[in-house]
Amino acid sequence: MPFAGRRYWSERAKLTLKAVLAAVVAWVIAKYGIGQSQPYFAPLAALLGVYPTVVRSVRESLAYGSGFVIGAALAIPVGLLVGPNIAGIAAVLVLAMMASGWRRLGEQSSQVPFTALFVLLLGGHEVVSYTLPRLADVATGLVVGLGMNAVVFPPLYLRRGEYAVRELREALADALGTLADEVVEPAEWRSLWEERESRLANVQEQARYAVDQGAASLRANPRAKLLGYRVRWRDVPGQWAAPQLMTTLDHATAYTRSIAATLRRLGDADDELVPGSKFRRLYAEALRTLGDLVWELPEMPDDAVLAEADDKLRELERPYLGSRTDAPGLWDPQKELLRLSRLLLDDLRARRP
Repeated sequence: MPFAGRRYWSERAKLTLKAVLAAVVAWVIAKYGIGQSQPYFAPLAALLGVYPTVVRSVRESLAYGSGFVIGAALAIPVGLLVGPNIAGIAAVLVLAMMASGWRRLGEQSSQVPFTALFVLLLGGHEVVSYTLPRLADVATGLVVGLGMNAVVFPPLYLRRGEYAVRELREALADALGTLADEVVEPAEWRSLWEERESRLANVQEQARYAVDQGAASLRANPRAKLLGYRVRWRDVPGQWAAPQLMTTLDHATAYTRSIAATLRRLGDADDELVPGSKFRRLYAEALRTLGDLVWELPEMPDDAVLAEADDKLRELERPYLGSRTDAPGLWDPQKELLRLSRLLLDDLRARRP
């Protein structure tokens, strides 16, 4: 998980507290409420209901319960007909390993052979009488874990996602500023850009993780209802602005890195392909304006700034609008820079309602 600072450890402490409470409550209910002698599966199952998001907790709990039931169902006939011997172990593992290939079990697929072998070896010929109390323990643990996760500190990671998107916006605006400052001397800016590009890639990865986790935490979360969000099992498009902004920044980052790659190639290009000083100066101004638009996000782009960026790009594009303006060869760096910048501007403009 990124951003491992004070906020990270605060969330970790809450998750730990919920896990401890869920395990203890599940044990108490199973042992003293239901009357199980050794309900060791109850606290184990309760832990699966305490994942960082409500939806994942439900998904993993259902997968665990399904894996347990499948494993037990395979072990019962083998235990009754063959018993806990070499042949029984081999037979139950063959069946369980095949059944664990069911993709819907996900990360809990290993629970099928584990449960099947556990039930066979400990239940023996009394496998039914051994299995039924264990099923009750698992059901108790899963219900307690899910209930605890939904009631005590229901996880909602929206602020973390919004903070991460702001970090990416600032990194991208800074990267565009770096390109604008150095575009006049393409052969001398590589080391500085490599540093900016490395930071940009790292921040983008962290931001995508945080936004995805924030969106997942909204699903089926009762706490989201208190904040005015609609509680649904799946994403509700448009109710949280961060994912849409993240998509815009993803596109803008891709265009920016492509612009940088084009400029990088100019360092090894023939002199006739290198843009003149006038083009580089005007293009640097256009990049700074694009950086200003990025910096204003998540606010809608200002009409005046959009018009300024559009005018600067049009001025640079004007020499290529007439006939017979194609440069020889397959690659024209000036046209490529303008094409990428136009795509970046159009993507930012598309955020307007």
